[in-house]
Formats: sequence, C-alpha cells, structure tokens
Amino acid sequence: GNLERDRKIYFYNLPARSQVSIYTLAGDLVDSFEHQATNYTGDDLQWFEKFSRGDRIFAGGEHAWDLVTRDDQALASGLYYYVVKDLANGNVQRGKFLVIK
Repeated sequence: GNLERDRKIYFYNLPARSQVSIYTLAGDLVDSFEHQATNYTGDDLQWFEKFSRGDRIFAGGEHAWDLVTRDDQALASGLYYYVVKDLANGNVQRGKFLVIK
C-alpha cells in the first residue's frame, strides 16, 4: 500500500463542534476539517479501512488526520501550526506539531 496514506495523528480534547485548520510556518493553509463529536467515525481516513475491523468507537473529543494536504499531497517533514475554533462559542486554541519522517 501507499505508506504515506498509512500515517495519521490525532487531535484530542476537541470541542464537540469545531473547525481544525493546519498551517505551514509561512501561514499557508495545509488542510482543514470540521469535527462533529456526535457523528465522527474516522471514515475520512484510509488507515481505518486498512487496519481496523468492525465498528469504530470514539469518545467524542478526538479526530484523526491522515497527514495529507488539501491538494492530496503527503505532508513534508517540518513544523506546523494548528488552530482549533469552537463553533459553539468562537473560542480559539492554537498549537504546533512536528512531523519527522
């Protein structure tokens, strides 16, 4: 299989309804997704199709991301910023993560 599609990271402690955006250090948007705790099943990742069986159960505050850009390219090694916006109240949290291949 395509090893680039087999990688993933998790965002934890997400608000029930939130928007997660990932940016390069230069501020370019890499990808974004909306998290809905009530109906997230992980169906947006190939990893689960390949390595899991049966129903997937999530606690509600986590969301997996496959490290693939919105242009369908594998994410390069480097430092990235993320922004999580709570869609219920507008609160914003920021952070960063490092990808090493």
